[in-house]
Amino acid sequence: MRSFIEMVLLFAAVTAHAFDSAAWLGQRALLDREAERLRAEYPRFRERVTTPAENVTIPVENHPDGSVKTSVFARRAYIFIQEGYVWAEGVTIRQLGRDGSEESRLEADNCLVDRSTKSGWTEGRARAKYRDQVDLEGENVYFSAAEEYVKIFTNTVLRAEGRELRSVRADYDRRAGVAMFDGDVKLHGSEKGREYDLAAAQAFAFVSGDNDFRRVVALGGVNVASDGRTGRCDRAVYTRRDSRIVMYGADGEPAMLADGGGSKGTVSGSRITFWTDSEEVEIVDSAITMDADGLKMPQGPGGGK
Repeated sequence: MRSFIEMVLLFAAVTAHAFDSAAWLGQRALLDREAERLRAEYPRFRERVTTPAENVTIPVENHPDGSVKTSVFARRAYIFIQEGYVWAEGVTIRQLGRDGSEESRLEADNCLVDRSTKSGWTEGRARAKYRDQVDLEGENVYFSAAEEYVKIFTNTVLRAEGRELRSVRADYDRRAGVAMFDGDVKLHGSEKGREYDLAAAQAFAFVSGDNDFRRVVALGGVNVASDGRTGRCDRAVYTRRDSRIVMYGADGEPAMLADGGGSKGTVSGSRITFWTDSEEVEIVDSAITMDADGLKMPQGPGGGK
């Protein structure tokens, strides 16, 4: 029996085609353990800090040509030479390209960095900003510079190309272009002046390296709203390329979409597709109810528009 997260990733893999969900789950499990290790180490090393140095820059990783790839700047820092850890306060962690340009920047209140694994744990608020303009922030954060991976444990916000995703927890794998959001997920965006919102228990966002916010897969008690229309379903897929949201029903519980505009109609079906930048709607296994006179018009298995 697959776990719920495995089912989520399987559905995400189908909708994203090239996404290898099994490999991603395995890598995520390894990084989860690393995050817990550093989270447990943080208070132990914090207690051992005596007289920290001020305004310190520490190289953590180099490119093959010797140029700095990852560095830590801190207003106050203490280096544990024997263990290879750095405790820091008022932190900026930068990743640089071979030409010296900034690829990413992580700013945090406090952190503990393990120089051997190029990873760390931050206490308090942290914010990661990438050259492709993906902006990620939250509280209590694990990061891996080597894997280009960030795990946020509280109050997550991701912004990319004018769209915003919020949740309790999140994992962002920049190398794979995948972010997993868990707990009270909310997506807000707009298409050609029309705003839309999506809420769910969990979601996956697929963000390409050139800042193309491509797709969101939402699961678990999904609610959608767009230009006066509201709906609910078991799972939904938002695709940016064609400004489309596809809503899927569960066994015995169809997807529902209500029009709050002049027609005030409700449609239901096993699958409902609508476009956030137009009035078009497609329904499979549809039933249509008009509030004006209670008229219900069932459609055949082929659905309708």
